[in-house]
Amino acid sequence: MFKIQSKKRLWVGLLLLGLLGFSFGVWVLLHPASVFVQPWRAERAESAVNGVLFGPYPVEADFSELKKRGVTTIISLLEPNVPYEKVLLERERKLASQYGMRVENFPMGSILGQKFGNNYSKNSKAAAQAALDADGTAYIHCYLGLHRAKNVQRYLAEHAQVQTQTYAGTNATSDTDLATERAAKKLFRAGEFEKSLELLATIERQTPRVLRVKGWNLYRMSKIDEARDAFGDALALAPGDFDSRVGLAYCDLAQDKPEQAERQFAALSQEKPGDASVQEGLGNAYYRQARWAEAEKAFSKLLEIAPENEEAKQALARVKGFQEPATSAATDAP
Repeated sequence: MFKIQSKKRLWVGLLLLGLLGFSFGVWVLLHPASVFVQPWRAERAESAVNGVLFGPYPVEADFSELKKRGVTTIISLLEPNVPYEKVLLERERKLASQYGMRVENFPMGSILGQKFGNNYSKNSKAAAQAALDADGTAYIHCYLGLHRAKNVQRYLAEHAQVQTQTYAGTNATSDTDLATERAAKKLFRAGEFEKSLELLATIERQTPRVLRVKGWNLYRMSKIDEARDAFGDALALAPGDFDSRVGLAYCDLAQDKPEQAERQFAALSQEKPGDASVQEGLGNAYYRQARWAEAEKAFSKLLEIAPENEEAKQALARVKGFQEPATSAATDAP
């Protein structure tokens, strides 16, 4: 009897040790800056090259430093199909929102440097291009900043000539024009649309970036036909330009073409499922067609991407209200 009890206690002890070890392992994975992981993390680059900065997963303490370095876009290579990376991705989206940054996710599965998944090469290229196209500095990271981030860095280095030629042919601009462009964007964000347009008109080289800002100014001023022309001009210079296509889809909404807008937003959503502006547009396209269940799903997903979006919260409440069954007279009777 004593031996049986001893064996039970041994197994219980081993089970508890296993559970404690597992819990500790999960905690370590969710805290990539802890003393247990820090020795293996790559050092963040001291300065950006061609507007691109590389490093490991940014914890909360890193965001103020990234902000000082002019980072506006975070290119995350985390794989949301991996549970702990999904948690980390959601965490950095919330932090980025607080610091006025946006997160673009190009999943690249990797365990101990070993690739897995079908989109590793495709997303490596897409991540590099998204970084080059970003306004301001882009920060590219994976978990440790070693394998996946280095793969994107190698891609940029190997294809530097091609990328530079493509980029120079569309978005290259002088320092003076670049400063004017940034000032125009600041005016746009402040709602000074006319002044923003006046500044943009002084820029000699009308790049796709300049034309996009022009288009959004005109859109906010309800000059939809002119906005459509500006977005179209941007696409002529940079075929497939994502933000210009988003602008055209919003123009469709503004001109009461919800079915056409829906098709555009649905296609854009397939390319970038985590883009908040696309998800909001898709929700509004469904809303305009009184497709309440689909609108609810779209606005719910939007709130997963941007939890602090008050307009999305209000839209979701309205949609749910439209779906609530009317109370019958029989139930109202005393």
